[in-house]
Amino acid sequence: MRKIKEKTPADRANFFFFFMIVFFLSITMGCAATVHRAPSDFIRNVGFSPDGKKLIFNRQRGDQSYMFFTYDMESGDLTAYASPVGEKWNYPQFSPDGKHIVFVAFPVETIPATELHPEKAIETPDKSQIAVIDANENSVRKITHSNGYKAYPSFSHSGRKIIFARSDVMEEKPQVGIKWTICEADVKTGRETSLTEFKFFSVSKPYYFPDDKTFVFGGEYLTGYPGAPDSNKDTESFRKVEKKRKELKSKYKDNSIYVMQANEKEIKPYLALPKIKKRFRKAFVDSDYAKWPSLSADGSVLIFKAQGFNPDGSADYDSLYQYSSNGNHRRITQIPPTESMPTVSHDGEMIAVIPRLSNRIIIYQVKDGQSRELLLPDQPSHIIHVK
Repeated sequence: MRKIKEKTPADRANFFFFFMIVFFLSITMGCAATVHRAPSDFIRNVGFSPDGKKLIFNRQRGDQSYMFFTYDMESGDLTAYASPVGEKWNYPQFSPDGKHIVFVAFPVETIPATELHPEKAIETPDKSQIAVIDANENSVRKITHSNGYKAYPSFSHSGRKIIFARSDVMEEKPQVGIKWTICEADVKTGRETSLTEFKFFSVSKPYYFPDDKTFVFGGEYLTGYPGAPDSNKDTESFRKVEKKRKELKSKYKDNSIYVMQANEKEIKPYLALPKIKKRFRKAFVDSDYAKWPSLSADGSVLIFKAQGFNPDGSADYDSLYQYSSNGNHRRITQIPPTESMPTVSHDGEMIAVIPRLSNRIIIYQVKDGQSRELLLPDQPSHIIHVK
């Protein structure tokens, strides 16, 4: 009789990773990946210009190409940046002076048509690169030249460095990263440096504080740390990571915002909301969490998403909060299910949110939670073709 091979913890981990990928991509955008759906207007990755007058974001309307756009909130001008053939551009953000835009360039490989199959375009995120374009021209420069799925780039306060997330471990179907670290690249030389030895199943956009050393990011579901970097391949490392993950959850629930400097060896969440009573009147998830941080340019305003709670302590729907060093984090407003992570403006006065499956962008005022909806024009005012 053939002996059945017993599944190892690493095998179970791989199965669990695949299950979590499908789950996350079906309900949220926690993983840094572009989810292809059927809506007629798909908007993601919204950000602000330094003066707060423009928005920048990715958009795909109907059968049009996936491009990034800038939208002038005063004039209504909508400008599209069309990538050259063979590339797809994602995660655009303005530089501190507003003169440049950083983004991720995804190579696209074309599979020729056959008698059985039409021509097909395949993205290769594991070959993606950080790039910078002049905001007023079409001059593009690739900053990085390495392998790895890159996402969520943003400039440091000085403009000399770019901080971003990178995954060197990919699941093939769907092709998404499962071990994310935080990295930086020197704008002038392109030299890449890993800032964290901790790895996560999903991460949010990282931001530098004005000192260009301290940074904040959101990291969910620990998958590796300095003492156990290869938990999906090695049984002992898997057990170490599993133990560490349980310790973090026991101490800090699902709070997943971290403030660190390069190569720190210890990890603990930067903040946590008061414990919420398990008497859910409006919410459906039994979880205490704070995640998805967004930082103003001067580092004085830190906005994050967390489960809201009512005056009696019972849970409410997701809300936006402003961080306070005394622990009395101020609830700004309740928000709808979002398609992309909320982003605070450079001056810390506005927050941009994209409701799920919507062609709208909602702008909230940090001081009072008042909001206004922006309905974008169907077509851009003009298109900048980049070769």
